[in-house]
Amino acid sequence: MNFTKTMHALILGSVGIMGATSAHAWELTAGDRLTIDGGGIYNGSFFGVDTNDDSIIQGTEKTVLSQGSTGIIIGASNTTPGAITAPWTFMGEPGYDWMSTPVSAGSSFSNTGSVDMSGWMVTWNSQQVDLSTGAWQVLNSSGSGMPTSGYTNGTGIFNWSGIYGDSYTLDYTATVQSGPFIGIQWALHLEGEVLPVPEPSTYGMILAGLGLVGVAAARRRKQSEI
Repeated sequence: MNFTKTMHALILGSVGIMGATSAHAWELTAGDRLTIDGGGIYNGSFFGVDTNDDSIIQGTEKTVLSQGSTGIIIGASNTTPGAITAPWTFMGEPGYDWMSTPVSAGSSFSNTGSVDMSGWMVTWNSQQVDLSTGAWQVLNSSGSGMPTSGYTNGTGIFNWSGIYGDSYTLDYTATVQSGPFIGIQWALHLEGEVLPVPEPSTYGMILAGLGLVGVAAARRRKQSEI
């Protein structure tokens, strides 16, 4: 096994141990990353615009989202186009997602918790769209893949096992509060994995362990040469 593969295996092993201890009580911390899985109209991540104001998100009202350069990084405010999600096109015009304030989350003693989404913004057709509030209830769970209740202003519904590497879902609704699109109901559904950012101390322990392994191997080689 080469050095890169060894590091990868050790990191995954340590993450698995830490994640297993939090299976019943999760807490997203600064630096954790939410990847964003693309897909088709009926699976994967998307945003929806309720164009006919019936509180239902039809397939024709969805725009598929895919991973940007980073995805969502908890505790980081990112305004770089294409960082969270890859740039998308809606009604022939380009757009992208960004945050005016960091996404943060509390802890939960079940699989379901909440994520602060009050800083979520969209830039579309050169217009900034504030999606910080105006929650509404999506009525068609089977068609949209989103919960039909539980939405509150500025808060996303987050489902995760608490184990790093496991999948999550994040659902959020808002109503545009100002500008040319005022009153439009918007919905977001994200799917992906929750990944940790290893702490420097973790890397230090791993490197120290590899160093000891290397010293032992060198000693064995010298002894065999005698």
